[in-house]
Amino acid sequence: MRLHASKLDLPFPSSFSPSSPAAVVSSVLFEPSSRSLSLMLVDSSALLYPSLLSSATPVTVPPPSTAACFLRLLPSATVLFLSAAPLAAGSSIQLRAWILLPRGGSAAAFAPARLDYRNDRGRSAVALSLPHGLSVRLAGSVNAFVVHSIAASQIWVFAARLDAGAEATIHLVKCAVVELTLPIYSITLSMGFMLIGEVDGVRVFPLRPLIKGGIRNSGGLGHKKASASVGDLRKKNLPNGLVIPKSRIKKSLGPDSGGGRCDCRGGTKGSAVETMADGGSAPCKLKTVRLKQDSGDHYSFFVVIRGGEFQTCKGRIGVPSSLKAVCIHMLSPKKFLILDSAGDLHVLSLNDSGTAMEPNAQFSMISKLADLHPLDHVMEVQMLAALPDISSKIQFVWISDGGYSIHLISMADTEHAIGESDKDESKHKSTIISVVGAIFTSEKIQEVVPMSSNSCLVLCQGNMFIYGVV
Repeated sequence: MRLHASKLDLPFPSSFSPSSPAAVVSSVLFEPSSRSLSLMLVDSSALLYPSLLSSATPVTVPPPSTAACFLRLLPSATVLFLSAAPLAAGSSIQLRAWILLPRGGSAAAFAPARLDYRNDRGRSAVALSLPHGLSVRLAGSVNAFVVHSIAASQIWVFAARLDAGAEATIHLVKCAVVELTLPIYSITLSMGFMLIGEVDGVRVFPLRPLIKGGIRNSGGLGHKKASASVGDLRKKNLPNGLVIPKSRIKKSLGPDSGGGRCDCRGGTKGSAVETMADGGSAPCKLKTVRLKQDSGDHYSFFVVIRGGEFQTCKGRIGVPSSLKAVCIHMLSPKKFLILDSAGDLHVLSLNDSGTAMEPNAQFSMISKLADLHPLDHVMEVQMLAALPDISSKIQFVWISDGGYSIHLISMADTEHAIGESDKDESKHKSTIISVVGAIFTSEKIQEVVPMSSNSCLVLCQGNMFIYGVV
Protein backbone atom coordinates (compact mmCIF):
# COMPACT_ATOMS: atom_id res chain seq x y z
CA MET A 1 0.00 0.00 0.00
CA ARG A 2 1.09 3.55 -0.74
CA LEU A 3 -0.02 6.76 0.93
CA HIS A 4 -0.80 9.74 -1.27
CA ALA A 5 -1.48 13.36 -0.34
CA SER A 6 -2.92 16.42 -2.05
CA LYS A 7 -3.74 19.95 -0.99
CA LEU A 8 -7.40 20.93 -1.13
CA ASP A 9 -8.08 24.36 -2.63
CA LEU A 10 -11.76 25.33 -2.64
CA PRO A 11 -13.30 28.43 -4.23
CA PHE A 12 -14.52 31.15 -1.87
CA PRO A 13 -17.39 33.59 -2.50
CA SER A 14 -16.42 36.88 -4.10
CA SER A 15 -17.32 38.67 -0.87
CA PHE A 16 -14.63 36.68 0.95
CA SER A 17 -10.92 37.12 0.75
CA PRO A 18 -9.07 33.87 1.49
CA SER A 19 -6.56 35.86 3.52
CA SER A 20 -9.17 37.72 5.59
CA PRO A 21 -9.77 36.68 9.23
CA ALA A 22 -13.42 35.85 8.43
CA ALA A 23 -12.30 33.15 5.99
CA VAL A 24 -10.48 31.12 8.62
CA VAL A 25 -11.93 27.60 8.82
CA SER A 26 -12.69 26.37 12.34
CA SER A 27 -14.12 22.93 11.52
CA VAL A 28 -15.20 20.73 8.61
CA LEU A 29 -18.26 18.54 7.98
CA PHE A 30 -18.30 15.95 5.19
CA GLU A 31 -21.23 13.93 3.81
CA PRO A 32 -19.78 10.77 2.20
CA SER A 33 -22.77 9.63 0.09
CA SER A 34 -22.92 12.88 -1.91
CA ARG A 35 -19.34 13.95 -1.13
CA SER A 36 -20.65 17.37 -0.16
CA LEU A 37 -18.70 19.52 2.25
CA SER A 38 -19.31 22.26 4.79
CA LEU A 39 -16.67 24.65 6.07
CA MET A 40 -17.52 26.21 9.42
CA LEU A 41 -15.83 29.61 9.69
CA VAL A 42 -14.65 31.50 12.74
CA ASP A 43 -17.31 34.20 12.28
CA SER A 44 -20.05 31.55 12.86
CA SER A 45 -20.99 31.37 9.18
CA ALA A 46 -20.61 28.34 6.93
CA LEU A 47 -19.87 27.54 3.29
CA LEU A 48 -21.66 24.66 1.55
CA TYR A 49 -20.00 22.85 -1.36
CA PRO A 50 -22.07 20.28 -3.33
CA SER A 51 -18.91 18.25 -3.97
CA LEU A 52 -15.17 18.44 -3.58
CA LEU A 53 -14.74 18.72 -7.34
CA SER A 54 -17.25 21.53 -7.78
CA SER A 55 -15.88 24.79 -9.16
CA ALA A 56 -19.12 26.67 -8.50
CA THR A 57 -19.36 29.36 -5.85
CA PRO A 58 -20.42 27.80 -2.54
CA VAL A 59 -23.66 28.68 -0.78
CA THR A 60 -23.13 30.87 2.27
CA VAL A 61 -24.97 30.04 5.49
CA PRO A 62 -25.32 33.40 7.26
CA PRO A 63 -24.15 33.70 10.86
CA PRO A 64 -24.73 32.73 13.51
CA SER A 65 -24.46 28.99 13.02
CA THR A 66 -23.45 27.53 16.35
CA ALA A 67 -23.99 23.85 15.48
CA ALA A 68 -24.55 21.90 12.27
CA CYS A 69 -24.84 18.41 10.82
CA PHE A 70 -25.68 16.56 7.62
CA LEU A 71 -28.77 14.37 7.35
CA ARG A 72 -29.81 11.81 4.72
CA LEU A 73 -33.44 11.12 3.86
CA LEU A 74 -34.39 7.73 2.48
CA PRO A 75 -35.68 6.36 0.18
CA SER A 76 -35.12 9.55 -1.85
CA ALA A 77 -31.39 9.74 -0.90
CA THR A 78 -31.86 13.47 -0.29
CA VAL A 79 -29.06 15.24 1.59
CA LEU A 80 -29.84 18.01 4.08
CA PHE A 81 -27.61 20.42 5.95
CA LEU A 82 -29.06 21.50 9.31
CA SER A 83 -27.91 24.57 11.21
CA ALA A 84 -28.80 25.75 14.71
CA ALA A 85 -28.62 29.30 16.05
CA PRO A 86 -29.70 31.12 19.23
CA LEU A 87 -33.06 32.88 19.15
CA ALA A 88 -34.54 35.45 21.54
CA ALA A 89 -31.30 36.03 23.43
CA GLY A 90 -30.64 32.30 23.63
CA SER A 91 -33.97 31.35 25.20
CA SER A 92 -34.81 29.15 22.21
CA ILE A 93 -33.18 27.56 19.17
CA GLN A 94 -33.66 28.51 15.53
CA LEU A 95 -33.35 25.60 13.11
CA ARG A 96 -32.58 26.15 9.41
CA ALA A 97 -31.99 23.68 6.59
CA TRP A 98 -30.43 23.58 3.13
CA ILE A 99 -31.21 20.81 0.65
CA LEU A 100 -28.97 19.41 -2.08
CA LEU A 101 -31.02 19.56 -5.29
CA PRO A 102 -30.16 18.36 -8.81
CA ARG A 103 -30.12 21.08 -11.46
CA GLY A 104 -31.11 19.25 -14.63
CA GLY A 105 -28.02 18.57 -16.67
CA SER A 106 -25.81 20.70 -14.44
CA ALA A 107 -24.27 19.79 -11.12
CA ALA A 108 -26.33 19.66 -7.94
CA ALA A 109 -26.45 22.70 -5.67
CA PHE A 110 -27.60 23.56 -2.18
CA ALA A 111 -30.75 25.64 -1.78
CA PRO A 112 -32.72 26.79 1.29
CA ALA A 113 -35.30 24.21 2.37
CA ARG A 114 -38.79 24.83 3.72
CA LEU A 115 -39.59 23.30 7.09
CA ASP A 116 -42.91 22.04 8.46
CA TYR A 117 -42.92 21.76 12.24
CA ARG A 118 -46.11 21.70 14.27
CA ASN A 119 -48.09 24.82 13.32
CA ASP A 120 -45.26 26.31 11.26
CA ARG A 121 -45.65 25.39 7.58
CA GLY A 122 -43.24 26.12 4.78
CA ARG A 123 -40.94 28.26 6.93
CA SER A 124 -37.32 28.99 6.10
CA ALA A 125 -36.58 28.61 9.82
CA VAL A 126 -38.48 27.15 12.76
CA ALA A 127 -38.15 27.85 16.47
CA LEU A 128 -37.64 25.08 19.00
CA SER A 129 -38.81 25.81 22.54
CA LEU A 130 -35.50 24.58 23.85
CA PRO A 131 -32.99 26.99 25.41
CA HIS A 132 -29.83 27.49 23.41
CA GLY A 133 -27.62 28.67 26.24
CA LEU A 134 -23.90 28.82 25.56
CA SER A 135 -23.89 25.98 23.03
CA VAL A 136 -25.90 23.14 21.52
CA ARG A 137 -25.05 19.93 19.66
CA LEU A 138 -26.57 18.53 16.48
CA ALA A 139 -26.11 14.96 15.27
CA GLY A 140 -27.73 13.43 12.20
CA SER A 141 -27.95 10.07 10.49
CA VAL A 142 -30.62 8.58 8.21
CA ASN A 143 -34.14 10.05 8.55
CA ALA A 144 -33.39 11.18 12.11
CA PHE A 145 -31.41 13.80 13.99
CA VAL A 146 -31.03 14.99 17.57
CA VAL A 147 -30.61 18.36 19.25
CA HIS A 148 -28.73 18.46 22.56
CA SER A 149 -29.27 21.50 24.76
CA ILE A 150 -26.70 21.73 27.53
CA ALA A 151 -28.67 24.51 29.24
CA ALA A 152 -31.85 22.41 29.43
CA SER A 153 -30.07 19.07 30.02
CA GLN A 154 -32.22 17.53 27.30
CA ILE A 155 -31.84 15.68 24.01
CA TRP A 156 -34.68 16.04 21.50
CA VAL A 157 -35.02 13.25 18.94
CA PHE A 158 -36.56 14.22 15.57
CA ALA A 159 -37.73 12.30 12.53
CA ALA A 160 -37.55 14.01 9.12
CA ARG A 161 -39.35 13.28 5.87
CA LEU A 162 -39.28 14.86 2.42
CA ASP A 163 -42.66 16.14 1.20
CA ALA A 164 -43.29 14.43 -2.12
CA GLY A 165 -45.82 17.07 -3.16
CA ALA A 166 -43.70 20.15 -2.56
CA GLU A 167 -40.10 20.53 -3.65
CA ALA A 168 -37.56 21.29 -0.94
CA THR A 169 -40.10 20.95 1.91
CA ILE A 170 -39.17 18.87 4.94
CA HIS A 171 -41.57 17.62 7.61
CA LEU A 172 -40.12 17.47 11.13
CA VAL A 173 -41.65 15.47 13.98
CA LYS A 174 -40.37 15.59 17.56
CA CYS A 175 -40.49 11.96 18.68
CA ALA A 176 -38.71 11.76 22.03
CA VAL A 177 -37.14 13.81 24.80
CA VAL A 178 -34.30 12.37 26.88
CA GLU A 179 -33.93 14.07 30.26
CA LEU A 180 -30.24 14.13 31.11
CA THR A 181 -29.31 13.30 34.68
CA LEU A 182 -25.58 12.87 34.04
CA PRO A 183 -23.10 14.93 32.00
CA ILE A 184 -22.43 13.74 28.45
CA TYR A 185 -19.32 14.34 26.37
CA SER A 186 -20.24 13.05 22.91
CA ILE A 187 -23.29 11.98 20.95
CA THR A 188 -23.52 9.89 17.78
CA LEU A 189 -26.39 8.63 15.65
CA SER A 190 -26.09 5.51 13.55
CA MET A 191 -28.71 3.90 11.33
CA GLY A 192 -30.38 2.24 14.33
CA PHE A 193 -28.89 3.55 17.56
CA MET A 194 -28.12 6.71 19.49
CA LEU A 195 -24.94 6.50 21.56
CA ILE A 196 -23.98 9.09 24.15
CA GLY A 197 -20.58 9.22 25.81
CA GLU A 198 -20.61 9.51 29.58
CA VAL A 199 -18.21 9.13 32.48
CA ASP A 200 -16.82 5.59 32.41
CA GLY A 201 -18.84 4.40 29.44
CA VAL A 202 -21.37 4.70 26.66
CA ARG A 203 -25.16 4.59 26.89
CA VAL A 204 -26.98 2.96 23.98
CA PHE A 205 -30.52 3.90 22.91
CA PRO A 206 -32.18 1.92 20.10
CA LEU A 207 -33.78 4.53 17.83
CA ARG A 208 -36.78 2.52 16.69
CA PRO A 209 -38.65 2.58 20.05
CA LEU A 210 -37.98 6.33 20.33
CA ILE A 211 -39.12 7.21 16.80
CA LYS A 212 -41.67 4.58 15.80
CA GLY A 213 -43.26 4.16 19.20
CA GLY A 214 -44.32 0.94 20.84
CA ILE A 215 -45.03 -0.51 24.22
CA ARG A 216 -42.55 0.38 26.97
CA ASN A 217 -40.37 -2.59 27.78
CA SER A 218 -40.76 -1.93 31.51
CA GLY A 219 -44.52 -2.33 31.23
CA GLY A 220 -44.30 -6.00 30.29
CA LEU A 221 -46.71 -5.65 27.38
CA GLY A 222 -44.25 -6.52 24.62
CA HIS A 223 -44.37 -5.10 21.11
CA LYS A 224 -47.62 -4.01 19.52
CA LYS A 225 -49.08 -6.50 17.08
CA ALA A 226 -49.53 -5.57 13.47
CA SER A 227 -53.16 -6.64 13.65
CA ALA A 228 -54.03 -4.47 16.67
CA SER A 229 -56.79 -1.95 16.11
CA VAL A 230 -56.51 1.78 16.74
CA GLY A 231 -58.73 1.40 19.78
CA ASP A 232 -56.55 -1.37 21.20
CA LEU A 233 -53.43 0.74 20.75
CA ARG A 234 -55.11 3.69 22.42
CA LYS A 235 -55.93 1.58 25.49
CA LYS A 236 -52.33 0.38 25.77
CA ASN A 237 -51.00 3.94 26.12
CA LEU A 238 -48.27 4.07 23.54
CA PRO A 239 -45.46 6.27 24.90
CA ASN A 240 -45.25 8.23 21.66
CA GLY A 241 -46.91 8.52 18.26
CA LEU A 242 -50.50 9.59 17.64
CA VAL A 243 -52.92 10.15 20.51
CA ILE A 244 -56.35 9.54 18.98
CA PRO A 245 -59.46 10.83 20.80
CA LYS A 246 -62.44 8.50 21.09
CA SER A 247 -64.48 10.79 18.84
CA ARG A 248 -61.98 10.20 16.02
CA ILE A 249 -62.26 6.40 16.05
CA LYS A 250 -64.96 4.88 13.88
CA LYS A 251 -67.06 2.10 15.30
CA SER A 252 -66.07 -0.19 12.49
CA LEU A 253 -62.39 -0.18 11.55
CA GLY A 254 -62.64 -2.83 8.87
CA PRO A 255 -60.52 -5.91 8.36
CA ASP A 256 -57.51 -4.03 6.96
CA SER A 257 -57.17 -1.53 9.78
CA GLY A 258 -53.72 -1.86 11.23
CA GLY A 259 -52.12 -0.19 14.19
CA GLY A 260 -52.21 3.56 14.60
CA ARG A 261 -48.60 4.10 13.66
CA CYS A 262 -47.61 7.63 12.79
CA ASP A 263 -46.49 8.11 9.20
CA CYS A 264 -45.36 11.75 9.71
CA ARG A 265 -48.27 13.06 7.64
CA GLY A 266 -50.60 13.96 10.45
CA GLY A 267 -52.59 10.73 10.10
CA THR A 268 -52.16 7.04 10.70
CA LYS A 269 -51.17 4.22 8.43
CA GLY A 270 -53.82 1.65 7.79
CA SER A 271 -56.37 3.15 10.18
CA ALA A 272 -59.87 4.43 9.47
CA VAL A 273 -59.76 7.75 11.27
CA GLU A 274 -61.89 10.77 10.45
CA THR A 275 -60.22 14.07 9.68
CA MET A 276 -61.16 17.58 10.76
CA ALA A 277 -62.67 18.22 7.36
CA ASP A 278 -65.05 15.31 7.83
CA GLY A 279 -67.12 16.94 10.53
CA GLY A 280 -64.72 18.88 12.70
CA SER A 281 -63.99 16.15 15.23
CA ALA A 282 -61.19 16.47 17.74
CA PRO A 283 -57.77 16.45 16.04
CA CYS A 284 -55.11 13.81 16.55
CA LYS A 285 -52.17 14.89 18.65
CA LEU A 286 -48.59 13.75 18.37
CA LYS A 287 -47.37 12.57 21.75
CA THR A 288 -43.67 12.75 22.54
CA VAL A 289 -42.13 10.07 24.72
CA ARG A 290 -40.11 11.29 27.70
CA LEU A 291 -37.52 9.23 29.50
CA LYS A 292 -34.61 9.78 31.83
CA GLN A 293 -31.10 9.16 30.68
CA ASP A 294 -30.32 6.44 33.23
CA SER A 295 -33.81 4.91 33.55
CA GLY A 296 -33.17 1.91 31.31
CA ASP A 297 -36.52 2.49 29.59
CA HIS A 298 -37.13 1.73 25.92
CA TYR A 299 -34.37 -0.89 25.83
CA SER A 300 -31.53 1.52 26.62
CA PHE A 301 -28.48 0.17 28.44
CA PHE A 302 -25.06 1.28 29.65
CA VAL A 303 -21.71 -0.22 28.68
CA VAL A 304 -18.65 0.40 30.85
CA ILE A 305 -15.48 1.13 28.91
CA ARG A 306 -13.09 0.49 31.79
CA GLY A 307 -11.90 -3.09 31.91
CA GLY A 308 -14.53 -4.24 29.44
CA GLU A 309 -17.04 -4.93 32.24
CA PHE A 310 -20.77 -4.37 32.05
CA GLN A 311 -23.26 -2.87 34.44
CA THR A 312 -27.03 -3.03 34.51
CA CYS A 313 -28.96 -0.64 32.31
CA LYS A 314 -30.20 1.13 35.47
CA GLY A 315 -26.80 2.85 35.72
CA ARG A 316 -23.46 2.50 37.43
CA ILE A 317 -22.81 1.53 41.03
CA GLY A 318 -19.95 3.14 42.92
CA VAL A 319 -17.94 6.32 42.58
CA PRO A 320 -17.44 7.34 38.91
CA SER A 321 -13.93 8.03 37.72
CA SER A 322 -12.77 10.86 35.48
CA LEU A 323 -12.57 8.64 32.40
CA LYS A 324 -14.92 9.98 29.70
CA ALA A 325 -16.08 8.73 26.31
CA VAL A 326 -15.20 11.83 24.30
CA CYS A 327 -15.62 10.53 20.74
CA ILE A 328 -17.68 7.77 19.11
CA HIS A 329 -17.32 6.71 15.45
CA MET A 330 -19.46 4.15 13.65
CA LEU A 331 -17.56 1.34 11.90
CA SER A 332 -20.67 -0.59 10.85
CA PRO A 333 -24.37 -0.45 11.78
CA LYS A 334 -23.63 -2.33 15.03
CA LYS A 335 -19.94 -1.69 15.58
CA PHE A 336 -18.39 1.48 17.02
CA LEU A 337 -14.96 2.86 17.84
CA ILE A 338 -14.76 4.79 21.12
CA LEU A 339 -12.06 7.23 22.20
CA ASP A 340 -11.80 7.98 25.92
CA SER A 341 -10.29 10.99 27.66
CA ALA A 342 -7.10 9.07 28.44
CA GLY A 343 -6.39 8.63 24.71
CA ASP A 344 -7.30 4.94 24.59
CA LEU A 345 -9.45 3.26 21.93
CA HIS A 346 -12.19 0.68 22.48
CA VAL A 347 -14.34 -1.34 20.07
CA LEU A 348 -18.03 -1.77 20.91
CA SER A 349 -20.04 -4.45 19.08
CA LEU A 350 -23.82 -4.71 19.52
CA ASN A 351 -25.37 -8.13 19.06
CA ASP A 352 -28.59 -8.90 17.20
CA SER A 353 -30.49 -9.14 20.48
CA GLY A 354 -29.43 -5.64 21.48
CA THR A 355 -32.97 -4.25 21.31
CA ALA A 356 -34.78 -6.88 23.36
CA MET A 357 -33.52 -6.29 26.90
CA GLU A 358 -35.60 -5.90 30.02
CA PRO A 359 -34.82 -3.03 32.43
CA ASN A 360 -33.83 -5.39 35.27
CA ALA A 361 -31.21 -7.11 33.14
CA GLN A 362 -28.19 -8.40 35.00
CA PHE A 363 -24.52 -8.42 34.02
CA SER A 364 -24.70 -11.74 32.16
CA MET A 365 -27.60 -10.58 29.98
CA ILE A 366 -25.97 -7.28 29.07
CA SER A 367 -22.75 -9.08 28.14
CA LYS A 368 -24.79 -11.02 25.57
CA LEU A 369 -26.12 -7.78 24.09
CA ALA A 370 -22.80 -6.03 23.61
CA ASP A 371 -19.11 -6.84 23.51
CA LEU A 372 -16.53 -4.19 24.34
CA HIS A 373 -12.78 -4.59 24.31
CA PRO A 374 -9.83 -2.18 24.27
CA LEU A 375 -7.34 -1.84 21.43
CA ASP A 376 -3.68 -2.44 22.15
CA HIS A 377 -1.78 0.69 21.13
CA VAL A 378 0.89 2.92 22.64
CA MET A 379 -0.01 6.35 21.25
CA GLU A 380 -2.22 8.72 23.23
CA VAL A 381 -4.91 9.39 20.63
CA GLN A 382 -6.52 12.83 20.50
CA MET A 383 -8.33 12.61 17.13
CA LEU A 384 -9.67 9.78 15.01
CA ALA A 385 -11.50 9.41 11.72
CA ALA A 386 -13.30 6.33 10.40
CA LEU A 387 -16.20 5.57 8.08
CA PRO A 388 -18.37 2.44 8.02
CA ASP A 389 -17.23 -0.22 5.57
CA ILE A 390 -19.16 -3.49 5.60
CA SER A 391 -17.65 -4.70 2.32
CA SER A 392 -14.29 -5.61 3.85
CA LYS A 393 -13.18 -7.51 6.93
CA ILE A 394 -10.29 -5.08 7.32
CA GLN A 395 -11.14 -1.50 8.27
CA PHE A 396 -8.88 1.54 8.16
CA VAL A 397 -8.80 4.19 10.88
CA TRP A 398 -6.90 7.47 10.90
CA ILE A 399 -5.59 8.56 14.30
CA SER A 400 -3.58 11.56 15.47
CA ASP A 401 -1.95 12.74 18.67
CA GLY A 402 -3.17 16.28 17.98
CA GLY A 403 0.30 17.45 17.03
CA TYR A 404 1.98 17.10 13.65
CA SER A 405 1.47 13.43 12.80
CA ILE A 406 -1.29 11.15 11.50
CA HIS A 407 -1.16 7.37 11.61
CA LEU A 408 -3.18 4.99 9.48
CA ILE A 409 -4.01 1.70 11.18
CA SER A 410 -5.88 -1.36 9.92
CA MET A 411 -8.28 -3.31 12.14
CA ALA A 412 -9.38 -6.95 11.81
CA ASP A 413 -11.67 -8.80 14.24
CA THR A 414 -10.88 -12.25 15.59
CA GLU A 415 -12.72 -14.66 17.88
CA HIS A 416 -11.42 -17.42 20.13
CA ALA A 417 -12.99 -19.69 22.70
CA ILE A 418 -12.80 -18.58 26.32
CA GLY A 419 -11.86 -22.08 27.50
CA GLU A 420 -11.36 -25.53 26.05
CA SER A 421 -14.05 -27.02 28.31
CA ASP A 422 -16.58 -24.28 27.68
CA LYS A 423 -19.74 -26.19 26.85
CA ASP A 424 -21.73 -23.21 25.61
CA GLU A 425 -18.98 -22.37 23.10
CA SER A 426 -18.66 -18.78 24.32
CA LYS A 427 -16.38 -16.67 22.20
CA HIS A 428 -14.14 -13.80 23.19
CA LYS A 429 -13.74 -11.07 20.59
CA SER A 430 -10.53 -9.16 20.01
CA THR A 431 -9.19 -6.83 17.36
CA ILE A 432 -5.80 -7.04 15.72
CA ILE A 433 -4.41 -3.68 14.64
CA SER A 434 -1.49 -2.97 12.33
CA VAL A 435 0.17 0.31 11.42
CA VAL A 436 -0.06 0.92 7.68
CA GLY A 437 1.79 4.23 7.55
CA ALA A 438 2.48 7.59 9.15
CA ILE A 439 2.24 11.14 7.82
CA PHE A 440 4.01 14.17 9.26
CA THR A 441 2.68 17.67 8.59
CA SER A 442 4.36 21.05 8.72
CA GLU A 443 1.28 22.61 10.33
CA LYS A 444 -0.42 21.60 13.56
CA ILE A 445 -3.46 19.40 12.99
CA GLN A 446 -6.83 20.84 14.03
CA GLU A 447 -9.24 18.18 12.79
CA VAL A 448 -9.30 14.85 10.97
CA VAL A 449 -12.45 14.12 8.92
CA PRO A 450 -13.21 10.73 7.31
CA MET A 451 -14.01 10.84 3.58
CA SER A 452 -14.08 7.16 2.64
CA SER A 453 -12.92 3.86 4.04
CA ASN A 454 -9.34 4.64 2.97
CA SER A 455 -9.06 8.45 2.80
CA CYS A 456 -9.42 11.43 5.11
CA LEU A 457 -9.39 15.21 5.07
CA VAL A 458 -7.04 16.96 7.48
CA LEU A 459 -7.63 20.54 8.60
CA CYS A 460 -4.39 22.22 9.61
CA GLN A 461 -3.68 25.77 10.69
CA GLY A 462 -4.21 27.48 7.36
CA ASN A 463 -4.55 24.63 4.85
CA MET A 464 -6.54 21.47 4.15
CA PHE A 465 -5.09 18.23 2.83
CA ILE A 466 -6.52 14.94 1.57
CA TYR A 467 -4.66 11.74 2.43
CA GLY A 468 -5.48 8.30 1.11
CA VAL A 469 -4.26 4.77 0.50
CA VAL A 470 -3.71 3.34 -2.99
